Amino acid sequence: MTPQTVNTKMNKMLLRGKIIRASVFAAMAFSVVMMTGYRKLDNSVFITDNGVTKEIKTNESDIYEILKSEDYTLGTEDRVNFTKDENNSGHIEILRAFDVTVNADGEKKTLTVLGGKVGDILDKADIKVGKTDKVVPSVGKDVKAGMNIEVTRVRYAERKQEEELPFQTKYIDDPNVAIGQQTVVTEGENGKHTIVYKDTYINGKLDKTEEISNTVKQPVTQVIKRGMSLSTPYNQNTPDSVKLVNGIPESYTRIVTGKSTAYSAPAGAGTASGRLATVGTVAVNPNVIPYGSELYIVSHDGLVYGYAIAADTGLGMMDGTVAVDLFMASYEDSCDWGAHTVDIYVLSEGNG
Repeated sequence: MTPQTVNTKMNKMLLRGKIIRASVFAAMAFSVVMMTGYRKLDNSVFITDNGVTKEIKTNESDIYEILKSEDYTLGTEDRVNFTKDENNSGHIEILRAFDVTVNADGEKKTLTVLGGKVGDILDKADIKVGKTDKVVPSVGKDVKAGMNIEVTRVRYAERKQEEELPFQTKYIDDPNVAIGQQTVVTEGENGKHTIVYKDTYINGKLDKTEEISNTVKQPVTQVIKRGMSLSTPYNQNTPDSVKLVNGIPESYTRIVTGKSTAYSAPAGAGTASGRLATVGTVAVNPNVIPYGSELYIVSHDGLVYGYAIAADTGLGMMDGTVAVDLFMASYEDSCDWGAHTVDIYVLSEGNG
């Protein structure tokens, strides 16, 4: 059974090779699907409307007259399909148009349709749907009479909340450097606390916020080595265990004050205690300061010899005219030192 579609503008139809006039009733414009070559009906016609089929007997060949005679009323958007079977029985199907409502972007549209999918209706209404938008019922659903289609605009946006974490500064006291001098050992670097949020907007309004990541980049502590000696010590090997406050040892057992001189010796020279003579070994009166004693030596005029070990002696020390003779790396250095009154801070007592 092959139907042919004829619109309401056609005033004549071809039946049995003749031109016949189409009847239009109720002043309504509609289209009809008809079968070419259909001869005058002399047997059954089946009319289906809204799923209900009715059989009639008629000799009428005009489909419109058949419907009119059976009190069928057609709307302007209704359509009619006509087919005939091998028994020359006619089949008329009335396709009723119905209204569906589309709500989108704050507007409500009512469309009269014959059927189709939700997506087809949205296309007809010229409503574009984004990837994240939601459509209820879904775009693949068949439309029904009275259906309300809701288009919800959904948008996601990510945003960052960042908080700077200032670095701290750590100072390392250096007894081998003069007060006021400092060196940056490690550059400080600020850290950062970052929270990433996902905002969901429904029809342009913020609906909810989710935290999707929370990261902390820890700051890098700045390390500064600062001088603690009154001036740059001659002996640059003061151990870190010697803590200075305003250039003076924080902890000591006693102070010996007296005259200092300086001397040098060839490499590999020994001392009275058996130690090698090197920068940091000094000559003393072992009866006053035992060999092996740890010392810190500062002159009254601001020169600093620094850390020393009592390891040697000499005539000046033994007769009491010199409190300490300082070993220097060269003869020139010993001449530069000359003689100065010094305070000898005894850090620990030797055992001879």
